[in-house]
Amino acid sequence: MTLTLTNDERSQLLGGPLAAAMAVMAVDLGLFSSAREALALGKELATASTRYADNPLIASLFDPEALKQGLSQRQFFTAEDVKDGTVLDRALENVDQALSLARAKADAPSVEQFVQLIVDGCVAVAEAAGKGLFGSGDKVSSEEKAALDRIRQHLGLQA
Repeated sequence: MTLTLTNDERSQLLGGPLAAAMAVMAVDLGLFSSAREALALGKELATASTRYADNPLIASLFDPEALKQGLSQRQFFTAEDVKDGTVLDRALENVDQALSLARAKADAPSVEQFVQLIVDGCVAVAEAAGKGLFGSGDKVSSEEKAALDRIRQHLGLQA
């Protein structure tokens, strides 16, 4: 069971998890860690339709036929947002837009799982690589932990 979504709706919905995860990446940028984090996010999103197979909202987001149509381009944040520290603010705006649409399209349990998908993507990014050489060392930096806590709090989840 899936929902009918336009490309713009699919892009707006996917914008929430992508923007949040990219903000977690941006608070602690590193050449090697960013590549690992991007791969971790990709894996997390690629398996979402299997993990949430009974969720019509998530199934619709990752429907292979619909994804062949592509997504509308969205700019989640700019280099200036990273530089001035507003990257997480901008990401949470994208999350709010995605959640607003999700609530209009799906039932409460589906939206709750969508919220969990957002958090799962952020956690996957934070845990993908450490601050040490070639991504070794502690996996979740203090900056990433603070970003995760803020995202969870924003979503009404326990930090």
